[in-house]
Amino acid sequence: MTARHRQSFQKNGHGAHVVFHSATFEGRLRITDTDRFTTSLLTGLGPSRAYGCGLLTLAPLPGQQT
Repeated sequence: MTARHRQSFQKNGHGAHVVFHSATFEGRLRITDTDRFTTSLLTGLGPSRAYGCGLLTLAPLPGQQT
């Protein structure tokens, strides 16, 4: 894990109070189920994805051929 944050705000500036935690991870990914991976890549992961969390950013490893 490279970063961790506590997020807190009120919906529409004055509605219900929302609190969630976000984390950033770095590492290698081995895909074993391409259909499930594609769905996760397109829709995000976890319950906080509606707030912009759960998104995947992928890049080739340095020195690796694509």
